[in-house]
Amino acid sequence: MLLGLGLLMGLATPARAVETLFPERNTTRTLQVSTPQGEPLGEGTLTSWTEGEQLHVLLTYRYADGRRIEESSVLRLQPELTQERWTWREQTGDRTTRQFTMDFGTGRATGLTHKGGKTRRYNEQLKVEPGRTFAGVGFVLAAKNLLPRLRQGEDVQLQAIAFTPKPRKAKVKLSREGSESVALGDKTLTAERVVLHPEIGLAALVVKAPDTSLYFVGAEPPVMVGGLGPVLEPGDPVVRTLVLPRQRAPAAREAPPRER
Repeated sequence: MLLGLGLLMGLATPARAVETLFPERNTTRTLQVSTPQGEPLGEGTLTSWTEGEQLHVLLTYRYADGRRIEESSVLRLQPELTQERWTWREQTGDRTTRQFTMDFGTGRATGLTHKGGKTRRYNEQLKVEPGRTFAGVGFVLAAKNLLPRLRQGEDVQLQAIAFTPKPRKAKVKLSREGSESVALGDKTLTAERVVLHPEIGLAALVVKAPDTSLYFVGAEPPVMVGGLGPVLEPGDPVVRTLVLPRQRAPAAREAPPRER
């Protein structure tokens, strides 16, 4: 959603196209962001909608420290799950502190960072394998549709577009590693844990990329209820994101009978 990615090469099955088994619905959900220990950091909104064969996903986060993060993605659902565009922007007040974009059709990745009074810009041409390369929330959708394979004990290797902050490709292994309890409001659910573990080539000598965990409940379709991982770059703080249950509208009350 929202979180850093990555992967160890291991013995993962070579990537093949990710079939769209569980099409997305138009929805709006509330997000809650905290430290791994549960200390509140902020809140957000997830909105997704379809236009023909394209799925649009917009994530916005509002942190208590004044930061605002927005992530948007466009994916094609057929004939396979393919990410087409991805943008991530962090703002403090009216100033953009970090911004990254990826055009999967052209392979052009760009970035902008402001830190310590210095501005750095990035512009890289990357070779992308359509349907096998994802970024940001694209990995959530890929993991969801790969769950039937992961449940059979298969590890699946894909590619990520990672920002360190320089744009680069990274091999990513997805694996199902048991289940964990996830507290959502006044309920505690048993969720399947899917782990993304990174390998970023020679950069791993100086960049330590932590795992990202995604949590799903239900079988068909699986529903993501949370995640745990760095905000974006490998050195970012690790945060926990929860997708809160939809709130039911209060039952309509009957009007009292009118006096005659």
